Amino acid sequence: MQGKHSINLLQAELLPEKVLLTLPRVVMLWGALLLAMVIWAFVTHSSNKQLKSTYSVLQKQSNKQSQQVNTLEKKIANRAPDKQLQDKLATLNLLMRHKQGLHGKLTDTKRTFVVGFAKAMQELSQMHHPDIRLTQININLDDMTFSGLAKKPEAVPAWLAGFEDSVLLSGKSFVQFELTRNEANMTEFTVSSKYAAEDSK
Repeated sequence: MQGKHSINLLQAELLPEKVLLTLPRVVMLWGALLLAMVIWAFVTHSSNKQLKSTYSVLQKQSNKQSQQVNTLEKKIANRAPDKQLQDKLATLNLLMRHKQGLHGKLTDTKRTFVVGFAKAMQELSQMHHPDIRLTQININLDDMTFSGLAKKPEAVPAWLAGFEDSVLLSGKSFVQFELTRNEANMTEFTVSSKYAAEDSK
């Protein structure tokens, strides 16, 4: 039998109780809490900064769209017809109609003033009558006036009858026909014509 050489005089109830909150544990707890708060503050700051940046971009877009809306509203409001522009358009349309009418007359080769005064003179020379001498010729658009001297009164109607064979002078009807005798026993005459279509109006 083996003998007992030591005696344990420290009983379990005599040992000190273990303390849960020790200084090192409290320090570690506060350190972990501080680290968590620092991380949370950093994350919050970063998220807040990103949200501010997004808000700034959205605010700029909103302002730009508001300006576009205002511009479009002004354009819509200004689409009402402007009285001054309407009057100007009416004047331009009237001028265009007159110019088109003038263009039609200027391009109508049946009219004397289109072909030219020289052509009329050429035809008059071809219709020369030995008893007729012209002293004045007036061609104004469609109206023509001839004044001159005739040896015999009946020579004037004979000379006018030759107009039927003329390209420029045919189709005219004379609304004025004057015959007078001067001191030299010559017949002075004046005839004025215009298109027969105008007489019928």
